[in-house]
Amino acid sequence: MWWKLTFSVCLLCGLLPAADTSKPTAEALGRWVGGKWAGGGKLVDSDYSKAMAVGGVTNCAWSPDHIFVVCDQNNTIDGKEMRDLSVYAFDPEKATYQMFGMSPGDKHPRMTELTISPDRNRWEYLGKAEISGKQVEFRTVNVFRDNDHVDWWSDYSTDDGAHWVKMGEGKEARQK
Repeated sequence: MWWKLTFSVCLLCGLLPAADTSKPTAEALGRWVGGKWAGGGKLVDSDYSKAMAVGGVTNCAWSPDHIFVVCDQNNTIDGKEMRDLSVYAFDPEKATYQMFGMSPGDKHPRMTELTISPDRNRWEYLGKAEISGKQVEFRTVNVFRDNDHVDWWSDYSTDDGAHWVKMGEGKEARQK
């Protein structure tokens, strides 16, 4: 389950144009909009991931009222085709971002906290879970090299973020 969440978040983490302002706005989410994003990477064996190849194609668009960014994903995870839908939102009262995801066959949608750096080039997706009585934090980081290329990595921590263990990494590129 965690590798699926990790991969979905990874593929959705690289698409906003740079901005001159550090004030959070919904416009930051527009980095996902326009073109087809193709990417791939590898997960590694860890306590919370399994070594495998991952890849996919993501297409995103603004909702009709320009409030949400909706992303349709066609993923390949360990050779198996999967579909995901992600919705990005901005809460103007709290100045926070969220990503909601769902997949056919899942019992519940996923909600992930999203932090975007003031220059909008670093996106950090954060999640927590209790697994076998242990609190585990999961993180996927996307770093935009430019408007059309992103590097990502995923890791986990069992000590409140003091140390992180890599779970995987990859790249995405916009195809115009």
